[in-house]
Amino acid sequence: MNPAAPTIVADATPNVDTLVSSLPTSTLIYIVLLIVTYALHAIFMHYTIGGALWTLGSAIRGRFSPSTNAPRDVLARTVRDWLPSAVSGAITAGIAPLLFVQIVYQKSFYTANLLLFNRWMLLLPALIIAIYALYVVKAHSFARGRFVKSLAAAVATVLIAYTGIAFVENHLLSLQPAAWPAIYGGTAHGPTVERIALRFSMWLCAAMPTFALLAAWQLRLGAGNASDGDRAQSARPLAILAVLTTIAAMGIAFVAWHVAHGESNVLASRIGLGALITLFAAQILTIPCWLTVAARRSLNGGALWILLVLSLVSIFSAAILREAHRLALLAGTDAAPREPAPVGGLAIFLIFTLLGVGIIVWIVRTVARSLATRTN
Repeated sequence: MNPAAPTIVADATPNVDTLVSSLPTSTLIYIVLLIVTYALHAIFMHYTIGGALWTLGSAIRGRFSPSTNAPRDVLARTVRDWLPSAVSGAITAGIAPLLFVQIVYQKSFYTANLLLFNRWMLLLPALIIAIYALYVVKAHSFARGRFVKSLAAAVATVLIAYTGIAFVENHLLSLQPAAWPAIYGGTAHGPTVERIALRFSMWLCAAMPTFALLAAWQLRLGAGNASDGDRAQSARPLAILAVLTTIAAMGIAFVAWHVAHGESNVLASRIGLGALITLFAAQILTIPCWLTVAARRSLNGGALWILLVLSLVSIFSAAILREAHRLALLAGTDAAPREPAPVGGLAIFLIFTLLGVGIIVWIVRTVARSLATRTN
């Protein structure tokens, strides 16, 4: 970042379309990368929080008991076994958007971090403890410890939820540059508990359909040696969860937008309005697809492919709307995006990016072949 670079100043009521067209190309590239990487990170986040809640419920119900009288629940065991890796994946996938948000919104992001102070610093130990707690749930040495597994699952779920709440508060606080001096001086507070709760609840409900879809695909692809009977047993619960939380997410989003009405005119822009319409349409279309899955009690039809496409459209549309709203709020302030300093090294960056992607693809293919060999 170049501190001497001029701040992009917009009108008192900036139009996002005009603002985006006035941004330097380098800044636009970083914003696009932020949106793409954040959307990919969101997929892992959704599975993590959804899987944590599902694992907690399964632990309380005794679904991990080795007793011969316990019902076979391949879905619960699959989610439990994959959840530590999902948390690691969410953390790893979060590195890229975390870097890009620091480049584009340097002042607002760092200021929010400093104002949150201890609550922000607790994120790392919270995630470390959550990962180890999930391994306790997975450990065979506690196979008969229903209470221990339930307690460990509850600890992991609470800490993962805390991480989400902290990021929600950080994001909302970063959008209030006019209030920063008063908050620092102790004469004002940051985002209200109600707004944080609304935003977190909306994200939590939006995460559950993604989790349900990913879990459905896991069973469809044979995770946990799932049989047709296992898939039929899991289809309806996953579909009901997805439908109910999709409706809840849209309802909470309406309330949250009504509470924040007048903050920005993002919906007056083609970008904001287009993203909102696309998001709403994709969410509505997922409902009949999930109802089809529930009615047929099957994860083998084409409905999962349609749901996959609609879910990706929803996640990317939500990411675009989120950034358009942030740009509109910060435009005209000294926290608005600035043009990054001209620094070389693009070729080296691209080389190591391709190298990293190649290594990841090689690892995934190697593990997949090994699993296929064991299965056969």
